[in-house]
Amino acid sequence: MMREANGLDVLVVDDDAATRSGLQKALALLGHRCRTASDGQEAWELHRAQHADVILSDWCMPRVDGVELCRRVRSGDGEAGYTYFILMTSRDDKDHYIRGMEAGADDYHGKPIDLDELAARLVSAGRVVALHRRLAETLLLLRRDSRRSFHVARIDALTGVANRLRMDEDLDVIWSQAQRYRHAYSAALIDIDWFKRYNDERGHLAGDDVLRRVAHAVRRSLRQGDGLYRYGGEEFLVILPEQTLSEAVHAMERVREAVASLGIDTPAESGVVTISVGIAELGVEDESLDRWLRRADAALFAAKAGGRNRVCTDPPGGAEDQQRASA
Repeated sequence: MMREANGLDVLVVDDDAATRSGLQKALALLGHRCRTASDGQEAWELHRAQHADVILSDWCMPRVDGVELCRRVRSGDGEAGYTYFILMTSRDDKDHYIRGMEAGADDYHGKPIDLDELAARLVSAGRVVALHRRLAETLLLLRRDSRRSFHVARIDALTGVANRLRMDEDLDVIWSQAQRYRHAYSAALIDIDWFKRYNDERGHLAGDDVLRRVAHAVRRSLRQGDGLYRYGGEEFLVILPEQTLSEAVHAMERVREAVASLGIDTPAESGVVTISVGIAELGVEDESLDRWLRRADAALFAAKAGGRNRVCTDPPGGAEDQQRASA
């Protein structure tokens, strides 16, 4: 008999002690690891504790027979991998063969066992088990790649903060929670002051560096649970959960100061790059996300109209419909 180079973990199930002992010795000679059980119930418990590559099971046994054991194994196939199931029986009628296959058996071996034939069947079993392992590894890699792609698709490539796709998804969740649980939320729109002039005079590469540095400064100044998104161009959106308007003002003043303290030289009158911020707290009058963000946008308009480098809150009604000031 040929010895297997890569042994399998084989579980032999038979209510006859002599059969179990003989198969255990033969499988050891073939290079396979072997455990034994005297009936299907014991085998099922052993298999759940330690997954078997191959189960070589008698058909007729007390408590749980081979067919029922096969059904249980098939129902449990999953993360642990695939188990190749061989039914053994002295019966050679076609009905038994069909029942075994319908239960999920991979192969059918008559008794008494021919060891050379068994060795050949285990070669086939090893190929099937190896194939399932490779498929499982491939699926795992695909899932990881899918999760990675999902994450990457929601990150702004330039600044490393969340992009509009992620923003839209998060805002839908926030809106649903706010409507159901009446949680407090504030939205802050940030605009980098005089950014167009900076780009025109210093170039787009320098402008990209400003966007990255400002985004990082904003992120460092926020709480871990706050949301930061690239809204578009030189604008960012901050979502502040459980923050009232006054609390949001204090938080965004810290952000504004953090950006100014970067000391990024600019040709604008301010001398260093600064930001303007408009804040709106989600209120009962907001019948839509768009209205809430328009109110924050109107507050941003007021901050820019008031001289920039400042934080303004949602102005009186009607201001949100004014035309935006040029950047």
